[in-house]
Amino acid sequence: MGKSKSERITVTAVVVMAIVGIFASSNNTDSRVTAAMKDERPQVFAEGVVSKGHEFAITFTPDMRQAYFTRGFPDKKTSHILRTELKEGRWQEPTLISFSSEQWSDLDPTLSPNGRRLFFISTRPAPATQDLTIRNMDIWYADLVGNDWGHPQYLENVNSLGKEGSPTVSKDGTLCFFSDRGRESNANSIYCAEFEGGHYSEPKRLGREINSEASDTSPFLSADGKTLLFYSTRTGGYGKADLYVSSKRHKRWMLIKNLGPIVNTEEFEYNPVLSPDGKKLYFGRKGNIYWIPVQSLTVLSKKARENQ
Repeated sequence: MGKSKSERITVTAVVVMAIVGIFASSNNTDSRVTAAMKDERPQVFAEGVVSKGHEFAITFTPDMRQAYFTRGFPDKKTSHILRTELKEGRWQEPTLISFSSEQWSDLDPTLSPNGRRLFFISTRPAPATQDLTIRNMDIWYADLVGNDWGHPQYLENVNSLGKEGSPTVSKDGTLCFFSDRGRESNANSIYCAEFEGGHYSEPKRLGREINSEASDTSPFLSADGKTLLFYSTRTGGYGKADLYVSSKRHKRWMLIKNLGPIVNTEEFEYNPVLSPDGKKLYFGRKGNIYWIPVQSLTVLSKKARENQ
């Protein structure tokens, strides 16, 4: 039987309300998705305190209460390592590390997994250097003595006449870094050296799974030695230089993966670092340090799960 006019009006009203409800729900969902996407975008780290437009290469103590990073001083044509502390949820105004000197540049700091040794790059003269005007970039380290860092030590067996940069170490002492040795200036490759018998063995250039004909630079080695991050100018990326990751399985590095467009842009991205708890990725872009949760990066979070 047909419905009365009043019944038809009631049904129509119900349908209209349902449609409105669907659109409202859809709009709410869109809002949540938009908010989630916004949250996934990298954020500038400690803007105006740490990130001021000339910062890169950050490293954290195991408890994440202190950070060391590089700040460039273009007017002086030098770079120095600064330290900042987290107090009451805010990063404090940074101070120069105690062994800094205006005579040379110190940069690319990285803490050992236990936080008691600081590796870094310096242009200070290497031992037995005759010409003190030479400003080569070599790997140095300093050990924690009480609450401060001891006298910097030149790292034997790993440096070359070329440029070294971005030292990074795992728990077993394996050291990775980049160097332009044997190549044109600033055409970098990634090398690693094993810690054996109390010293480092001769560094070995990583294979084609990692290195390319382009410049592969600024590695970060996870504490367990199973994850390697770096940036590369190779073709096929999203911009001038992209962030990549590889995992080690059965003592071999797997083919690299691009970290994707959430972090990689048409600009240079560089100096990738994982926080000590593995939950955040830090990297550089246009003179600032950025961070993003690892869970926002499908490739990186998948690698982390595979390595567990």
